[in-house]
Amino acid sequence: MTNSVLLIPGMLKPLRLARVYGFLVQRGGGLYHPGGNQPACSLGLAQKMVEGGWLEKHGQRYEPTEKGLKAAE
Repeated sequence: MTNSVLLIPGMLKPLRLARVYGFLVQRGGGLYHPGGNQPACSLGLAQKMVEGGWLEKHGQRYEPTEKGLKAAE
């Protein structure tokens, strides 16, 4: 895992939602909070967040890392 992916403004909303709900769920082409009908972000952005160490992927679930939780504060 590299930490070269910088936090960009578009990452804040999904990180905040992941912090509130504990995880985001992959559906279709995006990540959603549990029960949500609006995507928090695209799968492409989610992958960048995983590469940067902001989120961890566990199957269809994406959970915030310690770094991601701090960024969402």
